[in-house]
Amino acid sequence: MSAETQMERKIIDFLRQNGKSIALTIAKEIGLDKSTVNRHLYNLQRSNQVFNSNEKPPVWDLMEKTNGIKQTVKTPEQKSLTTTAETCEEKHVRDLLKSGGLKACQIAKDLGQPRKTVNKQLYSMMQTGKVKKCEISSLWLLEGEESNESHSQESDHRLGSVAGLSQSFDVITKLGEGGFGCVFKVKHKFDGKIYAVKKVVLTGEADSEVKALARLDHPNIVRYITCWPDSESCTSNQDRNQVSNTSGSSSCGVTFDRAGCEERNDEDDEDDDDDDDVSDVTSRMESLGSTADSRMYLFIQMEFCEGGTLTTWIRARNRMNKQRIAVEIHKIFYEIVSGVEYIHSNSLIHRDLKPDNILFGMDGKVKIGDFGLVAAQTNHSGGPIERTKRRGTLQYMSPEQENKRNYDEKTDIFPLGLIWFEMLWKLSTGMERAELLKDLRNQRFPEGFCDSYPTENKFIEKMLSFAPEDRPPAKDIKEKLEKFFSLDEDLLSQKTI
Repeated sequence: MSAETQMERKIIDFLRQNGKSIALTIAKEIGLDKSTVNRHLYNLQRSNQVFNSNEKPPVWDLMEKTNGIKQTVKTPEQKSLTTTAETCEEKHVRDLLKSGGLKACQIAKDLGQPRKTVNKQLYSMMQTGKVKKCEISSLWLLEGEESNESHSQESDHRLGSVAGLSQSFDVITKLGEGGFGCVFKVKHKFDGKIYAVKKVVLTGEADSEVKALARLDHPNIVRYITCWPDSESCTSNQDRNQVSNTSGSSSCGVTFDRAGCEERNDEDDEDDDDDDDVSDVTSRMESLGSTADSRMYLFIQMEFCEGGTLTTWIRARNRMNKQRIAVEIHKIFYEIVSGVEYIHSNSLIHRDLKPDNILFGMDGKVKIGDFGLVAAQTNHSGGPIERTKRRGTLQYMSPEQENKRNYDEKTDIFPLGLIWFEMLWKLSTGMERAELLKDLRNQRFPEGFCDSYPTENKFIEKMLSFAPEDRPPAKDIKEKLEKFFSLDEDLLSQKTI
């Protein structure tokens, strides 16, 4: 039993023995602080185990003591019917997935059911270990040997010999794939070290990404090694026209989530006087040649981040595999803000901050990755840049990034507020997460969050301000984290995860 579950069990036992109580009384009796008890009470309320009154402060009691328990108790016949119906629905889903992974929209179409109903069914099956969702492709797969084997064979078939890599690297595995390219975990044949190599179609956007990485040198930014161009023949229409909305996370700090992105037309997004090894990539293209049946790629070599993504970190705590510890959360968030502050100090905007793009290195330090949408804050004259609309990940995008063509570095502060909230608050399902993030964009916080995290609530509210000028700069957030959460040098020097 996890520590979180044990705490909630203590609260339930106390209410069962002592009856209605306020959070402060419960906290004193079981030896926890009030904010921790409040957080667990609201978690229990979401799972329909407790309820509270409308009084101030709220009075808590067990749901099992209400008359509603009579309505929730089913006869054996009712249970049998429900189980049969659920088994029937599950059987349909399982039959579809036996032929391979599918996205939820395709399953809904094949079953003739609403997408929302199918999503609910899939997440229910995932909680009981019957299916799983691939983070890379968003495909739903059956748990077990049959699904894993076919997926493994498909991955092995796709890997083969990767042009542009085989000369100097042994490809270990493919970490992520999407419409804009793919990422490989590789081992260098000569120095024996593990790296991540991102392979993308050579465009102005890729050029900007590599220039930004070459400029940035910070402990909380994924470390750039080098880059090189190469060509590869396209063998099918699928290769030539590969554009998908799949997203995923990888241990190298890059993901491919470009739904809703348009072709690049940002002006003056980068300086022209960057390092020679980056700026001559375009000229080197000509020497490699180009035909109607070939495509130019850029390979970007980076450090490999062994600690996984913040998405994985959050998911482990949502599933109660690991406990949420406030000090750890504030330290991780401090490192994220430090990286963002450094990006902004170099007159750049990340434009795609989200848990998928925040990783952990071998030493447990935060590493911000995926600079595929990086942009300059101003043009060469110091004036505003006319930008394309809706560039980034819609769920984390600031209002101005979604709807306006002129915005500055404050657009990165908005997703930071959402990320901090996700780190603090338990979200049981993907549907709950989607609904809550939508509410947060309109400054609607879940009941109990303010009571559990009063200081964080005030900061996050400011960061989620609709007007960019009302959001604090990264430097101010960093200073306030140090002040309000006692993040001294000794604590910050400790390993994060």
